Amino acid sequence: MSAIPAQPDEPDIPRTANAIAAALAPGRKGPFLEELLAAQAGPQQLAVMNRWHLRAVADTRRTDNDRAQVAALRTGERIGVHSLHGVLAALGEHR
Repeated sequence: MSAIPAQPDEPDIPRTANAIAAALAPGRKGPFLEELLAAQAGPQQLAVMNRWHLRAVADTRRTDNDRAQVAALRTGERIGVHSLHGVLAALGEHR
């Protein structure tokens, strides 16, 4: 099996706490650092770093258009789309 070469437009984010925190969207930095500090050294911390590294890569690839779409989906401001809060509330009523 051969290695898949990195795409030239892929962000090169080292798997370090500082690099991941710097690449994350501002609202995600605190939760990342809290989760990292709560994890035990070793495999738990590596799992946290791997999971958040993927989020950091996604955050660096988002465009302003992506952010606007996500905001519209969350608030239900698109035709035929309900807000997440509304859907969860409706699900809670049917329990």
